[in-house]
Amino acid sequence: MTEYNPSESRNFYILGDSHSEMVHLIDSGRDFTRAMGGLLPEQSEEVQTSLRSVLDVGCGPGEWTLAMAQAFPDVQVHGIDISQGMIDYASSLAHASNLDNVHFRVGNALDPLPFPDNSFDLANMRQLEGVIPTASWPQLLKEMVRVVRPGGIVRVVGNEWCVSNSLALETMHRLMLRGWQRVGLAHVPDERNYGIAAVQGSYLRDAGCVNVQERPSIMDISIGEYFQQSGYQLFVVSLALVEPFFLSAGVMNSKEELLRLQQQLEIEMSDKDFKSIVYTLTSWGEKPTDTTLQ
Repeated sequence: MTEYNPSESRNFYILGDSHSEMVHLIDSGRDFTRAMGGLLPEQSEEVQTSLRSVLDVGCGPGEWTLAMAQAFPDVQVHGIDISQGMIDYASSLAHASNLDNVHFRVGNALDPLPFPDNSFDLANMRQLEGVIPTASWPQLLKEMVRVVRPGGIVRVVGNEWCVSNSLALETMHRLMLRGWQRVGLAHVPDERNYGIAAVQGSYLRDAGCVNVQERPSIMDISIGEYFQQSGYQLFVVSLALVEPFFLSAGVMNSKEELLRLQQQLEIEMSDKDFKSIVYTLTSWGEKPTDTTLQ
């Protein structure tokens, strides 16, 4: 991504769709899946075995979508993303894996979803807190409810920023949240948190879901922990890719300033005393049936 201009592109994704970012998303997605305990760790075995059709909104290069198709060969899995490059990459991975039960198409989640009513048993949206403008969330959740069958599940997974003892990582955090505030991606009125964890459940309820539940998880990226290298790659790669967003949002004045921050981040995240945890929250609810409405 050479520039960040969502007012023209209608694409708010801050890291672009370079090959580096696609590989980065595949790797980080796998790690988050493992840290969360699986693809659908919060769902009962009964729910999982009843699935026949699943939608992944904002699928990116298809990590979760492809993994679902592999794990559930009798389920038709559909992924939609605004980026043609992401969809082409995901489709190539599906072809290489001989998966014929996964389907990808280009589409903007800010528009009505291009599927009929009651098409899916489960609609998933994972880690799009930095992609969907705050004002667009209510309508998107209503669209996800619309395309899910009565009794089906709408699922949202969001990350809050990590807590760490690294000044560079906390500085990156502050700059990211300041930028989010300026382009309309933040869910709370200050620059301390994304705020997505506080509102996911209410978004689902406001969209019409019932039996809304939530499940937290963490990824420990401290030195010596299993996800240490994953966390290092997650933030160091992200900081390298976020330059157009930082400059466009006016939270950083020069490329040199970003380079200094990146160098300091690499040092601090490699330090023997580095500590950090990333928080994730899964929220899900059911589309009402005639029975639940009574």
